[in-house]
Amino acid sequence: MLYLHRQLQKQGLSNYQIQKLVKEGKLYFIKKGVYSPTPKVNDLELIAKKHPNAVFTLTTACYCYGLLKKNYKPYIIATKQKDRPIKDTMVKQIFMKDDLYPIGISQVRFQNVDILAYDLERLLIEVIRNKTSLDYDIYKEIINNFKKLKSLINKKKLEQYLPNFKDPRIIKRINRELWNE
Repeated sequence: MLYLHRQLQKQGLSNYQIQKLVKEGKLYFIKKGVYSPTPKVNDLELIAKKHPNAVFTLTTACYCYGLLKKNYKPYIIATKQKDRPIKDTMVKQIFMKDDLYPIGISQVRFQNVDILAYDLERLLIEVIRNKTSLDYDIYKEIINNFKKLKSLINKKKLEQYLPNFKDPRIIKRINRELWNE
């Protein structure tokens, strides 16, 4: 469980009391404005807590869904285009057009942490859209694992999402890569 500094203040703790709890070892300073009752924290939980509107995508979301065996860093998050830049070495921020950003956001439970990530259908679109920016071996591993999970992909939902993305190559790539058409 992580606490933001402002949450601790809302609970009635002053800056002095927070610092005292840290010195006593009852609370641990994790990162600027973030505290924990334990010294070790989950990176995904830290990012989700510090950036509540960030949505995990691409390799990070693929890892959470089990489409990748290895967790690649930095963690990739999507934010709205007009959001402020995130200066964090743990994170690679992708600015998403405001109309595309909310499509397919879902709450995912991973390693006992609730995070925002794109659902499988939107994630498939993102992987296909970013094919050239992903390492070939990573892309192939993701697509091969998507093929194994294709029964879980909601085609109707995918068809609802696709008109929002103007590139006609996305549909062709999905059909070729996943459905072998």
